[in-house]
Amino acid sequence: MSLASRLRRENDALFEAARAHPFVRGIGDGSLPREVFGRWITQDWLYLQGYVVALDAASQLALTESSRHFWGELARLTREVELELHRGLARRFGLPINALDEAAPFGATTSYLATLKAARSSYPTLVATLTPCAVGYAEIARDLDSQNAHRPADYDAWIATYTDAAFQQSVPIFEAELNRCTAIEGAMMTIEGAYKDAARCELEFWEGLWQGR
Repeated sequence: MSLASRLRRENDALFEAARAHPFVRGIGDGSLPREVFGRWITQDWLYLQGYVVALDAASQLALTESSRHFWGELARLTREVELELHRGLARRFGLPINALDEAAPFGATTSYLATLKAARSSYPTLVATLTPCAVGYAEIARDLDSQNAHRPADYDAWIATYTDAAFQQSVPIFEAELNRCTAIEGAMMTIEGAYKDAARCELEFWEGLWQGR
């Protein structure tokens, strides 16, 4: 069993709790109040500012040209595609773009950003910290898409962003890169803890959105 597969299995309780979270389920069945979904727009916008910095750092730290290209391209797609989803949603929710930048981060958002920042000094730690987000969103989006529920169009757009082939196909690359990190001396000392911390940050992020703080 690969390292990525083992870590996903060992942290299954955190991933399953995220998939079953009422915020996530509310997106899937369309029951999530619009104003509560609006919290995701601002908080994830703030998170993505730190995420793209982390991707840029990974593109500098990666050991191979193909890996550097992957992280750099992912940073570009995040800026041009994922953040555009947020801009479009913000317009439909009546949120000025500058209001996104000026929003106060929830506690879970601040904690997640601090975890990302702390990981940027070590490539294996950074890859282990980035991977649970990709894995979790890909699994959640597939699960919600399969429900075939009647949802608001904005919720369908959210699901479509993360079921898109480009996003889904990136996840095995995250995991392959994590597996390659095992060849780096001393990497295993930090990888397992970093992966678990990031998976916990994902769950806490959903809870922060649900609680509104």
